[in-house]
Amino acid sequence: MSRWDIDQALVAVSDEARELEAVRQQVLAERAAGKQKLLFVFGGALVVALGFLTGSGSPLGLLAGLPVALIGGAIVHHVYFAKGAARYQAMFKRQFVSRVVKAIEPGMNYEPDQGISEQLFSQSGLFSSRPDRYSCEDLFHGRIGETEVMFSEVHAEDRRTRRDSKGNTETYYVTIFKGILFIADFHKDFRSPVSVMPDIAERHLGWIGKKLQKLGGNLQKLENPEFEQMYVVRGEDPVEARYILTPSMQEQLVELGKRVGDGLKVVFRDSQVCLAIPNKEDWFEGDLHKPAGDRQQAAKLMSELKSCFMIVDELDLNTRIWTKD
Repeated sequence: MSRWDIDQALVAVSDEARELEAVRQQVLAERAAGKQKLLFVFGGALVVALGFLTGSGSPLGLLAGLPVALIGGAIVHHVYFAKGAARYQAMFKRQFVSRVVKAIEPGMNYEPDQGISEQLFSQSGLFSSRPDRYSCEDLFHGRIGETEVMFSEVHAEDRRTRRDSKGNTETYYVTIFKGILFIADFHKDFRSPVSVMPDIAERHLGWIGKKLQKLGGNLQKLENPEFEQMYVVRGEDPVEARYILTPSMQEQLVELGKRVGDGLKVVFRDSQVCLAIPNKEDWFEGDLHKPAGDRQQAAKLMSELKSCFMIVDELDLNTRIWTKD
């Protein structure tokens, strides 16, 4: 099949789509029954409340129906809504997405319930602190051409505390990163890490930002003006930094940054390139309200896969210009 042809992809997964559609229709039927159950629960809660109201003569009697509505509603929602949606979503990923991945890139594997570990996230050097709360899913791993790659969705958060006006302490979480963590073999052993980070300071503070950049140490300046405007490069060895960030690689990172949007972070270390691509949406999900073989849904999925798979070509990672020591 043509690699990114949507119609051919749908033909390749037609059996999976038919099986998945049967499950979708079953889940929708369960939801319709669940709506009737909810009406019954809330009707019962209203009868209880009115009974207390007429018996006690107090408007507070209306609150008597609240526990009935909350508990009954929660049970019905779990049985008729949450479980069915979870079952459909798991099947969509395990069968439909996996088959599409194999049709597009036979060397790649997909494990929806797995993800890049917190340890690898912290070791990547993309972020300065370890997260206090970490979750991951949708692990893709294998080979694209000659290059070993893995990527997954991750959500890393930092725990914070604050006090309100009454002195009470409240704990809350702030997102460190949410998006795609992508790790690929660069086929080159690095003596020390080289980081390529968004140039937020210069972009927003101008010449003051340029001064602030120097405070972080190991600042490396390169020759591409557009690259310099977008990124800050740090590395202990200026020769190696330029050896990795060739003029061609600088142009490639500029184009990749334009495609994925602000916030792209890149680190070259331990013979790998690690990329953090911010993304607030949840990718690789099925829409319960669309037919399993819906062309628009398939197009969205393939667009999400292509956005990740094409990084190998965009950074020219299959070209072996170096050999490992």
